[in-house]
Amino acid sequence: KPDLEIAMRAEPYKIPAEGTVEYQYFVIDPGFTEEKWIKAAQVIPGNRSVVHHAIVFIRPPDDQPFRGVGWLTAYVPGQRMIPMPPGHARRVPAGSRLVFQMHYTTNGTEQEDLSKVGVIFADPAKVTEEVITLIGIDQEFEIPPQAENHEVKGRVRWMPKDGKLLAIAPHMHVRGKSFEMSAEKPDGSTTLLNVPQYDFNWQHSYVLSEPVPLSEITNLNFTATFDNSEKNPFNPDPTQWVNWGDQTWEEMAVVFLEVSDPLKKSEEKSGDSLQARMKRRQARNDSTPVEDVLSEADRRARIEEQVQKFVNDFFDRLDTNHDGVLMRSEAPVALRTRFGQYDHNNDQAADRSELEAIARRRFDR
Repeated sequence: KPDLEIAMRAEPYKIPAEGTVEYQYFVIDPGFTEEKWIKAAQVIPGNRSVVHHAIVFIRPPDDQPFRGVGWLTAYVPGQRMIPMPPGHARRVPAGSRLVFQMHYTTNGTEQEDLSKVGVIFADPAKVTEEVITLIGIDQEFEIPPQAENHEVKGRVRWMPKDGKLLAIAPHMHVRGKSFEMSAEKPDGSTTLLNVPQYDFNWQHSYVLSEPVPLSEITNLNFTATFDNSEKNPFNPDPTQWVNWGDQTWEEMAVVFLEVSDPLKKSEEKSGDSLQARMKRRQARNDSTPVEDVLSEADRRARIEEQVQKFVNDFFDRLDTNHDGVLMRSEAPVALRTRFGQYDHNNDQAADRSELEAIARRRFDR
């Protein structure tokens, strides 16, 4: 039994009898006045006949540092809740909102839905590993008509160096045929997951038999293969070019990774922090004070370099029309749920100054 059940809104949402229902987003305040750690969460669909899938994201306050895509839990065909290992939990900062992303499919009669999420809290004193969800994604593909084996390749762009990979959840739509994920290491490449027959109606999160240390990995790459030919019995129209989109007849090339990150980092365990290394250097050469090495000007310069790299990478990846502004409509689906974190003036666009302010808070800690 959950410690708390949170409804997506006060009143049920009405689903029409026919037609396409665009993704619906409902933002709810769970009333968390202090930081919470959640060790289990499960979506409780209100009406399974029309709820195709539901994802619940964490939207932290704008001034709170937060990593990953903000994933809390999801309900998708074929997927079950995966219990976390002892000592593992997701962090929810005080003042966070929950965002329900709801995908409805019509069934011929008007329906209503009031889905919920149930959560079980962890004792903060017993949490040793923070669980976050990372994403690998490619949105720039075009699948030609009649293509039987069209490959789309992507990679995960950031990993916590002290973390461990726990689980892999690929996501495509009805043209998805197979999926493979590999890890690049200094001594070569290793296959982590191979799904030779992907099934949109039975989507799994694959828990690794042994967690994989990310410190040994230089890159995480994936290949999503699509069948847009007449041989695919689920293909709605093999004569069409297919691009990225939310709806089932469009496509996605995404992988979600469950990663644990220790609360006590390796440099804390070994004492090998930047300050510790510089103090050892000073011990070898007392003529160079630590204060000079870590001068405020140098520190600020390093932070600004990190800020500009973060912002440049952000716009290079996501600003598809290269106008220096990321519109909410351009953003990946997972990012739209917490777009307010980047869009401080709520004009449905994030510009460079807004991203720089976020990055400075992130790196100046």
